[in-house]
Amino acid sequence: MKKYRSYIVDMCTIMGCNAFVYFISQYIIKNYHLIGSALDKRIPFVIEFILIYSIWYPLVIFTMFLLYKYCPDKYKKVKKTVLVSLVIAYIIFFAYPTKIIRPEVNSFNDLFSLIAYISFKADNPVNCFPSCHCLLSFIMIYALFKEKNINKYLRITLIILFFMIIASTLLVKQHVIADVIGAFIISVLTTFIYPKIKEHLSWCSFYLKYNSIKW
Repeated sequence: MKKYRSYIVDMCTIMGCNAFVYFISQYIIKNYHLIGSALDKRIPFVIEFILIYSIWYPLVIFTMFLLYKYCPDKYKKVKKTVLVSLVIAYIIFFAYPTKIIRPEVNSFNDLFSLIAYISFKADNPVNCFPSCHCLLSFIMIYALFKEKNINKYLRITLIILFFMIIASTLLVKQHVIADVIGAFIISVLTTFIYPKIKEHLSWCSFYLKYNSIKW
């Protein structure tokens, strides 16, 4: 256990804070902006996808474990990306709180309706933009893509599952298209653009320091 202590602390912190901020915000925020489009109304409610939607937490934790074990340097980068991305999402939650209209599941008669019943009771359709399910799924996909230290077939399976999770957010009516687009944009900014800007600023700082240039 000592070998994985750092990983366990990281996951408890990230996932714990994510759940805490999401649920506590529902008690603080009183007014929400209703979002959705005509295209969202045309997307069917496929209750079977609730099973895929519900494996998001364990799948992210498992993927981060693979990175921690087989790609420690990438794990550190991905961890920072996840933290920055979630902070941005939290800021948006409070600055522009949103809600959506979703189907009601007031009873259950099979496994899928039972999971949907429990999920909908625990997870209100508020603070949907951006979708954290999609946000972290996109980041995990980027991290797994072409990662040679992880088994090829395992990577492909995980990537497919993360894409299915992204699709599930729409098919179980927990999110709308705008939430997915917002998550995608933030994931690109924090995964690809922010590191480049940070690297450029670091180079500029180094250049100024060693050339004695003063503003």
